[in-house]
Amino acid sequence: MSYFSRLLNALAGRARPAAAPVAGEGQAQSHARMAALEMELLERDERITSMRKEYANLEAAGKRAAAGAGSDQLEQLFKKLAAPLSNLAALAAMAGDGREVAAADLFSLLRTMEKHLKAAGLEAVGEVGAAVPFDVALHQRMSGGTVRAGASVVVRTPAYRFGGKVLLKAMVTAKETTDE
Repeated sequence: MSYFSRLLNALAGRARPAAAPVAGEGQAQSHARMAALEMELLERDERITSMRKEYANLEAAGKRAAAGAGSDQLEQLFKKLAAPLSNLAALAAMAGDGREVAAADLFSLLRTMEKHLKAAGLEAVGEVGAAVPFDVALHQRMSGGTVRAGASVVVRTPAYRFGGKVLLKAMVTAKETTDE
């Protein structure tokens, strides 16, 4: 019988020959063996407790690292968006003061921001003016009655998806109502 089997049996109260005195073994030796087994058991319990604490610490450190990595990614994205947002604020102030703002400047800022957001995983779905089959998971009708799945609709504003999850549905109108 293996050492661990004997130890398990002793712990379960099914002491077998390992716990009973062996022929020629005195009672003092038997008590010494039991004491040694109890010490080993206590040491193992302490090691298990220590390993559990170490595992919990490692798990917490992993969570902190993951949160830190996410925070670092957001910081990098915000650094990239800071300049276009700053320019956008300046253009908004100019327009607010009644000065003319060139549409090309706005489009340039928009494209820059879209590029950085796309690199971070935000995906625009659908092109404004495109005729597409209606998908209830991706589209929302702007007004009127219901549209059946697969019916042709025109995208009026794009949808946005991040990591496969739709954050904003595309606004669509039925194709029959468009002027072509």
